Amino acid sequence: MDKNYSLPKERAGSAVFFGLLFLLFFQLVSDFVETIYTFGLLGTNIPPEIVSVLLFFTPLILLFFRRGLPYRVILALAAVVALAHPLEVMLDPKGKMLVSGLGVGCLFVLLPLLLVNKMRGKKGNAGVEMGAGLALALAFSILLRSLGSGSDLSLLSPWLSWLLALGLLAIIVLLAQSDRPAQIIEPKKPVSFGVAVSLCVGILGALAVLYFGFVSPTVLARWTGVDYRLVVVVLSGTLALYAIVYSGNRLTRLSKPWVLAWNVLFLLAGVIAILSNQVGFPPASSAYPLDQPVLSLWQQIPFFLMLLLSPITLLDFSLLVGELLEHQPTPRAVAGGFSLGALFFLVIILGQVSTTVYDYIPVAGPWFRDRFWLVFLIAGLGMALPVLAVHLKEARLTTPGSGKNTWPVLAAALLVSVVWVIISQPVPPAPAEGNVLRVLTYNIQQGYSADGRRNYAGQLELIRSLKPDLVGLEETDVARFSGGNADVVRTISQGLNMYVYYGPRTVTGTFGIALLSRYPLHNPRTFFMYSSAEQTAAIQAEITVNGKQYEILVTHLGNDGPIIQQQQVLSRLAGLQNVIALGDFNFDQTTDQYKLTTQALEDAWVTAGSPATADLDMGHLIDHIFISPGLPVQMAQYIASPASDHPALLAELVP
Repeated sequence: MDKNYSLPKERAGSAVFFGLLFLLFFQLVSDFVETIYTFGLLGTNIPPEIVSVLLFFTPLILLFFRRGLPYRVILALAAVVALAHPLEVMLDPKGKMLVSGLGVGCLFVLLPLLLVNKMRGKKGNAGVEMGAGLALALAFSILLRSLGSGSDLSLLSPWLSWLLALGLLAIIVLLAQSDRPAQIIEPKKPVSFGVAVSLCVGILGALAVLYFGFVSPTVLARWTGVDYRLVVVVLSGTLALYAIVYSGNRLTRLSKPWVLAWNVLFLLAGVIAILSNQVGFPPASSAYPLDQPVLSLWQQIPFFLMLLLSPITLLDFSLLVGELLEHQPTPRAVAGGFSLGALFFLVIILGQVSTTVYDYIPVAGPWFRDRFWLVFLIAGLGMALPVLAVHLKEARLTTPGSGKNTWPVLAAALLVSVVWVIISQPVPPAPAEGNVLRVLTYNIQQGYSADGRRNYAGQLELIRSLKPDLVGLEETDVARFSGGNADVVRTISQGLNMYVYYGPRTVTGTFGIALLSRYPLHNPRTFFMYSSAEQTAAIQAEITVNGKQYEILVTHLGNDGPIIQQQQVLSRLAGLQNVIALGDFNFDQTTDQYKLTTQALEDAWVTAGSPATADLDMGHLIDHIFISPGLPVQMAQYIASPASDHPALLAELVP
């Protein structure tokens, strides 16, 4: 038999190793999926770069190595993973996709190798260290997202990516210096391939559920519109309580029926929470404009129940890993299982992305429309059903010494997250009475520059330099796989220290829009317009300036600005005074939509004299600010910038 190696048993460094490794798993997968989507965004079609998803299937390589790979090769793969994240942060989109894809490919080889080589001889509690590492990764991810105002701080501050990488590399060096042969044991009766596949799919299913939203609490907040601070407090408190209970070995008497019931309640609560926040879109155009229902906290009970039950993802992961290792599977069995598990993971990703971009994906895309709940359910079932194959043993739920050492670190990370989101909440100062109201509309291309780079900082700086009092943001899809589960609206609103309203809730599968204001927003609400293709919406609110109330509307119409959608927007504004309607209307001045609109409202840019802007085709502008007739306009101009693929439009109104 070839010599295999294992990491030293029950060491705190091993759990931290897994914590950093799983953190990089979520970071690299997020960046890889985001970059592939960016190429599609720039071309508004399925990009040829999507072929790079084949890197998810690198476990197939292990089918050619019957006895696995030596321990030092495992550590070398871990080193590549450690360096991939800080390197890809610094590159252009193609370089980022290549390096993050390489990191993902190495990860999907590394994880099955670790399952085969790392834990041999650990018997009953073999999955506990990996489970403790996953919990630690979850706490670190929540911390980084909280410190980064909804975005992973290590993406905004590349030096932090290098710090995390160096930490993992240091642990790898220490482990390499102290490696030793694994305990050689006689293999048990080989596990059937079907059971191995089931357990591997379950392991990746647990990672998929966490990736769905729990690694980034802003995702969950945007599902429902529940205050982000409350989501972080509840989720962090729940995970900390789970850590206390688990580290005290208080789960050792948990029976399989209880574990299965916990899974069922978690999935049921999640599906009900999503369905409660979705909107049923009638097929008849006469049913529109359609208001998004406003739900009270009491109506969000299923959502909070889902948060309270969420530690089942960590428990399932530990049990599934322990069960797989109990059977001492061959490298080929784990390689085959992980390859099919990777296919399941990829289906979840494509399904969730399709719930928003269904209109751009032929045949399969429309099937996912309004089925956000179904994608979540499939991911959860992929995690929960394999638990049926687990034989619970008290030893498997016993936390070894090294596992216990990780829980204080986890609790500290969660505590910092909670404190930070509370103290960092913007408190906009009372606006001074001014002589002008500066209004800005800006399509930010989901936070990307014209050449496809993530450009939150650049767009924030451009907006800040224009000193607006009121901002309408379009193409602000937040908190989805396609955008790295990040939240550009939170980043910009906190950077500007402004009031903010975002709509619609992301489980509706509708492209996002946002309204930011230096003045308090009154009665903010969302409504939908009829669409036979991609669903569209508008948001409304009132502000008071110098004692005068203004009706504000922000929208982003569908491709070519369907006239029925603009008719429904105008129907909502009919009879209102002091209207400011801004957004990406997707129609220019030559269209019937524009002519219809200017029968009731004025174009602020035209009223200001239609000043030309270099490098812009003035005849094909689709971003507008429409105002009630008679509202004085002091200035209006388009600002061309590579920060986005759209120009910003700024107007100064006299309040």
